[in-house]
Amino acid sequence: MTFMKDQDRFSKGRFQAGTSHFGRACIVALLVFVVGSLPAAAQKNSPDIPAVSNVVAISGATIVQSPGKTLENATLVFRNGVITYVGTKATIPYDAEVIDGTGMTVYAGFIDALSNVGVPTPENAGPQEAVPDRSNPTFDQAGIQPQTDVRALLSPSDASVDAYRKLGFTSAQSVPLGRMFPGQGSVVLLTGDDADAMVLKSNHSQFFQFESARGVYPGTLLGIMAKFRRMYIEATRRMKVDAMYAANPAGMTRPLSDEVHDALFPVVSGTQPLFVYASDVLGIHRALALKNEFGFNMVLLGMSEGFDTVEKAKASGVPLALTLDLPENPEWAAGIKADSLEQIIASYDGDTRTDSFRDVQTEKRNLEAKQLLSRKQYAEMPKMYADAGVPFAFTSFGVKTADIATNLREFVKGGLSEDGALAALTTTPARMLGLSSSMGTIEVGKMANVVVATGNMFDEKSAVRYVFVNGMKYEYEASEKKSEVKKAQTDAEVNNDYEN
Repeated sequence: MTFMKDQDRFSKGRFQAGTSHFGRACIVALLVFVVGSLPAAAQKNSPDIPAVSNVVAISGATIVQSPGKTLENATLVFRNGVITYVGTKATIPYDAEVIDGTGMTVYAGFIDALSNVGVPTPENAGPQEAVPDRSNPTFDQAGIQPQTDVRALLSPSDASVDAYRKLGFTSAQSVPLGRMFPGQGSVVLLTGDDADAMVLKSNHSQFFQFESARGVYPGTLLGIMAKFRRMYIEATRRMKVDAMYAANPAGMTRPLSDEVHDALFPVVSGTQPLFVYASDVLGIHRALALKNEFGFNMVLLGMSEGFDTVEKAKASGVPLALTLDLPENPEWAAGIKADSLEQIIASYDGDTRTDSFRDVQTEKRNLEAKQLLSRKQYAEMPKMYADAGVPFAFTSFGVKTADIATNLREFVKGGLSEDGALAALTTTPARMLGLSSSMGTIEVGKMANVVVATGNMFDEKSAVRYVFVNGMKYEYEASEKKSEVKKAQTDAEVNNDYEN
């Protein structure tokens, strides 16, 4: 009996002990599961796991909300890519990533009215195939490809995307590379893992320029004008026939589809603007003549010689985007101080004549003064439009990214106000591209497209420190040597000299 009771007690104790061990194991397993299920934000103090937050607060900064409206020692907060607060009395959210903005200036992200950003330059495929009849080439051979969609060409990893971000651009209208009709442009954000993630407004515009494939019709300005007229009239006819067939096909032969002319239907119907690039005076006049003749919605871009067409452009009421390009500063002028350059310009004499070989140096100095005077005229062009009360955006189409920041400062030195330059980079292109409700200014409810600079963006000593695109942060070293930045941007040059 005693043995049996002892055995029973032994068995019972072993069972209880087993139960205790099992229970503890379950509790440990449960704790491991719960802790492992916690969000990363709860583990932000762990040295091995970086803090993750979709909330950003930039505090103590100078915030330029819009041209002419600035807040000092202010705070900007955005969550999930949307601005939630901007002002001077902020309570910073507990879960925010805080950036000390002391001494920094915050701007709305820059918007490029038209460029090739994100579109890789095709590798040279060798010589173009011979065209049997140069007077009647195919559309592709003539550089007429309005059906091309830039979305099929975009690459977020293209070097131009980061090069533009480093300059403060957060969005742009990107168009295909090409000639007369390169294709359809889309408004893109300079962020995203693929082309679809980049695109904000697809098929926003049709792009046209006075450029044709070489050696085939139309190879002259008059030929391009004639070809444009013929294509526009034919697209109008086809669109009307299609509408008639759709309304009542009985007794009608089914209209044939043509992707080239069909791509122009939205322009003819007025639902898609035609962005026209024209650089010289004659091109500007031709573009305005086409607009007056057919009445389509047009945006005029480029206008590098627009100083001779201010009043005509103003009278047309056409939206404008001036080029960010400038003639290169002559090598002989490098290193000469600004005051000395102004003295050289002031010495120009339009009546200088060379009577003998002894006067060659006099003529040389006069030609140098004329060269500087001409470049100054280009640099002062944006001021001329601003003084005339003509709003304009900026376009970087065909411009080396390495030159953009320098040329912007040249425009300001040429008399364009900083507010005027900022408007051309933010509010005006936002309005032109139909983006004013989401970007262009720093306001609650707008997209968190923000540039944080170490100082005034138009100061040569300032540098971009952070860029946020739809709330996504891109950080740049402010101490990065300018020569290195310029080299990187030159390498990422958007090459507009592409031949089909």
